[in-house]
Amino acid sequence: MQVNVVTSVVAGQETVATKDIQAFIDAISEQVGDDYTFTLDADYGASLANTDDAVYLVYFGSQANLTAAQKAKMIIFYSDEDVHNLQIGRFVDMLKQLNKK
Repeated sequence: MQVNVVTSVVAGQETVATKDIQAFIDAISEQVGDDYTFTLDADYGASLANTDDAVYLVYFGSQANLTAAQKAKMIIFYSDEDVHNLQIGRFVDMLKQLNKK
């Protein structure tokens, strides 16, 4: 399963530091296993234009900037607190549920 992790920039500032989001991705990836491929999208959500069946982890503060078509994607929102405290449990659970066939 492809998982795109979308960060954004608000008022010229990164919403979440790249090193922090990478640690968050690594922690989730370690828990969910090899059936998942994680890609960091630090390009204002450019991957949301893809037509694949990916799941998107999107920074909560970015939701107002999403178009209707983007909001129709499978999106799970994360917050600063999730990233900084490595609160990954609910993301691991949701991703595992989505991957059940």
